[in-house]
Amino acid sequence: MEWVDVQIRRGVRERSAPNTTPSELGLLPFEQRELLTLWVRKDNASRGRDSLLKEGGQHRIELSEALCDWLLREGWINRNEKLIGGHWRWEALTWRDLHTLKKLLGVGSKTQRNESRALLLEDLRQWLSGLEATDLPSQHRGLLDDLNHALSSLEQDAAQRVEVLEARDRWIRALYSWCLDERQGTRRDFALHAGEHTKSIGAGDWKWLEEHFELERYGVSHFTPMMWVAGQGVLHWDERTVDLNAVSFLALPLDDVLRVKAVTAAPAHWWLIENRTSFERQAQQLADGVLLAWMPGRPSTAWLAAIEHLAQFAPAPLRVSGDADPAGVDMVWGMGRVWERLGLPWEPFRMGLDELRAARQPWALNAHDKVLISRLLESPDLPQALHQLCLAMQRDGFKAEQEGWL
Repeated sequence: MEWVDVQIRRGVRERSAPNTTPSELGLLPFEQRELLTLWVRKDNASRGRDSLLKEGGQHRIELSEALCDWLLREGWINRNEKLIGGHWRWEALTWRDLHTLKKLLGVGSKTQRNESRALLLEDLRQWLSGLEATDLPSQHRGLLDDLNHALSSLEQDAAQRVEVLEARDRWIRALYSWCLDERQGTRRDFALHAGEHTKSIGAGDWKWLEEHFELERYGVSHFTPMMWVAGQGVLHWDERTVDLNAVSFLALPLDDVLRVKAVTAAPAHWWLIENRTSFERQAQQLADGVLLAWMPGRPSTAWLAAIEHLAQFAPAPLRVSGDADPAGVDMVWGMGRVWERLGLPWEPFRMGLDELRAARQPWALNAHDKVLISRLLESPDLPQALHQLCLAMQRDGFKAEQEGWL
């Protein structure tokens, strides 16, 4: 191809194609179109090589180089190039008709993007304000607080791209419908529920979801959902048995737990622990007669069904230990209601005033904690021990994690 080269100074030139700027985008692979959409968002007439490659990411350097060559060849840019070691390397590009290119890609001006962002946030805000916690299963009542917290983080990030905001709006709504339908499954299952395929949610969005939601709590697992148990009890299936005392602790798929037909050598009492480190620590020094299980945060519907199924074959009083924080109180109370349905006694254990006051690393209550404490204290059915703990947290303004003492 014949290029038009203009010498700027020795070893530096501006190169362009002889053809006029196109009026159509032409054939462009999806990956390059997606990258080009990122490149044109800023209204700068010129862009430097380093900033463009950074936007593309280390994994897309070859794609960035190919896209830049295509833009030059098609006549969309003039390219500044520098002679380095006998080879010409491009250093910057200047758009020849950025307005038309944005229009063809469906990318508006900065003002239009800000308006779109504001409309998206307002629509999400109105949707959230119209939701009723009573529509959700009881174990997911805290979801609305998490959704509002996620919305606040989106509102505070003024630099968030509109398409990223659109995606996160979609994931938020999908998580609500997932919980409303009481679904359980792996991340691939949730991605298929939320999008068009099992890879609909990218790594960045998964990271964002992890930062704002306890996904396991809402039935979205990395892998097959498991129950971690230790201590007293022999589980029986049709042709096989498992003696929990044979090992320090083990993990059982929830589907297998639901198929247990009997439990012999039954425990004198159950003990559920919220913190995984505390669970493993106690499993190593467990007293006789105790069936210990790790309670994974706010348990999913499937986990609750499995533990209730097992408890029906091994009925015994329950001790349940959570963090000395508002979420821990809420989780422990929910677990206690399972035992109440079975007609069995239960009690919060090692998460009272003594543990809170002796905590070596107290944490200040956040706004979400304060709202949850108020809601818990408004309930006349809250057990006295948990009521006292909530009052102490509200008065003193701090909470604590059980790993510090259990």
